[in-house]
Amino acid sequence: MKRINLKFFFYYFTLYIIISLTYFNFQGITNSFDNNLREHFFNFRGTIPTTSNVVIVDIDEKSLKQLGQWPFGRDKMAQSLINLSNANVGIVGLDIVFAEKDRVSPHTMAKQLEVQGDYLDHDSILGNVVAGTPTILGYFFTVNEANNNKAPKVATQIKDTTNDKKLITAKGVVPNIEPIQLNSYSSGFFNAFSDSSGKMTHMPLIMKYQNQIYSSLGFELISIARQAKNINLEYQNKNLTGITLDDFFIPTDDKGFFYINFRGPQKSFKYLSFADVYNNNFDQKEIQGKIVLIGTTITTLADLRATVYDLAMPGVEIHANIIDNILKQDFLYKPTWSVALDALIIFSLTLILGYILFILKPIIIFPFVLVLTSSLYTYLYHLLFTDGIIISLFFPLVCIVATTLLTTLLKYFEERKLSLFIKDKFAKKVSPAVMDDLLLKKDDTFRVKNKHLSVFFSDLRDFTKISEKINDPEKLIHLLNLYMEPMTQKIIEREGTIDKFIGDAIMAYWNAPQNCKNHADAAVECALNQLQSLKELNIKIKTDYAIELEIGIGINSGLCTVGEMGSIGRSDYTIIGDNVNLASRAEGLTKFFGVKLIITQYTKELLTKEYKIKELATVKVKGKEDPTTLFEVIDCENQTTPYDELYEKALKYYKNNQLQESLELFLQLDKNNSLKIHQLYIDSCENYLKNPTKNFSFIFDLDFK
Repeated sequence: MKRINLKFFFYYFTLYIIISLTYFNFQGITNSFDNNLREHFFNFRGTIPTTSNVVIVDIDEKSLKQLGQWPFGRDKMAQSLINLSNANVGIVGLDIVFAEKDRVSPHTMAKQLEVQGDYLDHDSILGNVVAGTPTILGYFFTVNEANNNKAPKVATQIKDTTNDKKLITAKGVVPNIEPIQLNSYSSGFFNAFSDSSGKMTHMPLIMKYQNQIYSSLGFELISIARQAKNINLEYQNKNLTGITLDDFFIPTDDKGFFYINFRGPQKSFKYLSFADVYNNNFDQKEIQGKIVLIGTTITTLADLRATVYDLAMPGVEIHANIIDNILKQDFLYKPTWSVALDALIIFSLTLILGYILFILKPIIIFPFVLVLTSSLYTYLYHLLFTDGIIISLFFPLVCIVATTLLTTLLKYFEERKLSLFIKDKFAKKVSPAVMDDLLLKKDDTFRVKNKHLSVFFSDLRDFTKISEKINDPEKLIHLLNLYMEPMTQKIIEREGTIDKFIGDAIMAYWNAPQNCKNHADAAVECALNQLQSLKELNIKIKTDYAIELEIGIGINSGLCTVGEMGSIGRSDYTIIGDNVNLASRAEGLTKFFGVKLIITQYTKELLTKEYKIKELATVKVKGKEDPTTLFEVIDCENQTTPYDELYEKALKYYKNNQLQESLELFLQLDKNNSLKIHQLYIDSCENYLKNPTKNFSFIFDLDFK
């Protein structure tokens, strides 16, 4: 398996540190992205049913048309509370504060007009009704503007042994006027705080004012409805985790905020028009024993808030969602260990994911990341809505994207480095087309393996004499370069690989590292092209240097070991094996046989094209026990001449031990055209004929290189 090295691990570790530091130090900035992702979860989930235990009485347009401009007389509010109480409502919460006297009250108007008399006081009437009905008043704290107003009377006494400084501390309070406030059983604040994105995702259940802790309207309604006696703040490692009402636990964050599990968009709860309640024109069964909230949906009264489902949800319905969450106990909360889980996810999605992506093939990375992201966010979705656990949604996405991009960049640079390495290895050995193919198949390019190759050796004849004759190093090198350039080009043109230059000798091979179809033909054709090119080159060399160059070429085909070989500090891509040695021996025998191009029987067997080929001899070369038949390749066109027929006949006589007949034919051939090969067979026939007792073998034992 491919391993990630320490340098690449350092990059992933650096990414892990950067994302971790961002998570722990810049959550105030990143929370808006997190909330946006969670909003998509809510939209995907859609609406869910309520407990049906919370009803909203709406001061709507219908109410304004029937009862007049808001704020209308508090006698109407008093009458509505009486009607709700008579219908056996469970408890009523007012998302309204009566901070000023009723301007349409007869008592207020008489005082303004300085009219003497005992007139009805709507504020006193409402206060008396509040005292006689299960009504909880609303009020709000001021956070930025200080005042010395007295905090409202509350029934819920919250014990705080830690005196948590993280709670929101109010500087002032805007209560109801005394005739109403002093007659109330209890009150709850209805302050709302939006998140960094401007939307309502959580609300405080408790706030601090003048060193005392006060309950929100929704929390106060629940506390009174449950008749809770012991209400305590719960801490873990000095961090607030929630509030207990006797044995009932409500989770919050460390600032006392409650995360809202919204039921859906506006109108997810049962709504009654305030006008219908005032006129006692409603089904009493709809509110019996239930919690009723009185508020408004009118846009001009500015009590509309942006939420995950709506850009303008009435504040009263947000309180309804909180109450319904607590009643149903399907809380959303951040447990104290959520930070540890976030940290573990960041670790896994940078270091571990980085390792996995690095060892994967590039084509698999995108599908893998897609499946991983889908699976992870499916899990986070169920964690949110099944277990109610809130953890970061933004940072897992950041980790996946960043790790994938980093891996892509690292792989790109690694591929580029490997490409440059391959180019460096083969830039002067193979053609550009072969190079491009190698870059596509680089995974096992340098792995040592056995492969059938055609091996090529060539050598200049009498190079020592040439050196002595020229006797000028610069001119000699120029001559060598003049010779090597076209020879090298012919090899590359035929998709061969140059292994090395050994002085004036060239070693090359076909079918590695790139596969070469009909590699034996490619090697032979290359050799013939070289011989032809040398003829043309000799015209210039004869003019410039007064010499002619001659070469011998040997080719053999067979199984060779090919790959990266050498020491740790120095290695090369090369080939070794018995068949490499045989190719070298074949080249060395070109001078012995007086020919320019020799191939072995193994190469001849692989040829698919027609060539003019002449069998030379069956020989045993030094270092090899098995005999090998050698052939001379003369031309690309196979045209039989009378000479060829006579030569083959003479060779056949020789192999059949008909030495006298063979001798006569070889003498006849040599008379017309004196060649070394003729003389070889003439000498052999004469030796055997002079010593008839000696065992005859048509195999030549050549124990020299």
